[in-house]
Amino acid sequence: MFPAYATLRAQTSHRAGVVTLSIQIGDGQIPAGSFRAEIRPNRSMSSRNLVVMVICLTVVCLTIGLSFFSLGLWLVLPFAGLEIFVVGVVVGYTIRRSDDHEVVLVTEDDVVVTKHEGRLTREAKFQKYWAWVRLEPGITRMQPSRLKIGSHGRFVEIGKAIEDRERRELSARLKQVLRAAV
Repeated sequence: MFPAYATLRAQTSHRAGVVTLSIQIGDGQIPAGSFRAEIRPNRSMSSRNLVVMVICLTVVCLTIGLSFFSLGLWLVLPFAGLEIFVVGVVVGYTIRRSDDHEVVLVTEDDVVVTKHEGRLTREAKFQKYWAWVRLEPGITRMQPSRLKIGSHGRFVEIGKAIEDRERRELSARLKQVLRAAV
């Protein structure tokens, strides 16, 4: 979808997420001098490892359940099955949502925010000249800040998967890129 990019690539990997900021060296698809930020939540395990974990958990739960069943305590087995089912549903949801990410692309004329959430892809496009970035502090100390980009009263929130410090860095970088347009 996007060609290889170089020049600036500052990657930070923390508890909350991974942010990749880059300035594109144009090769036809994206013009030279474009800014691209890709925001992905942190994924500590691959999909294959999650499936292996569920299989191991299933073997342990069924072993314990069948052991109690053989002792005449049959009611443990349905609860072990229910536990396996719930873990399987949660892991299945996690695997389906594991490729969620956001891409903010600033070209010569436009700012395009593309959000990939599950099978749904949403895109918002703003004119670069009118676009501006807002970093709203959380209402309480426990609430994270909110980073929004938009124009003419229509804003899109970005960076939900990253920490406040990274959100501030992204906000500053986006403001710098947008100011260069004026």
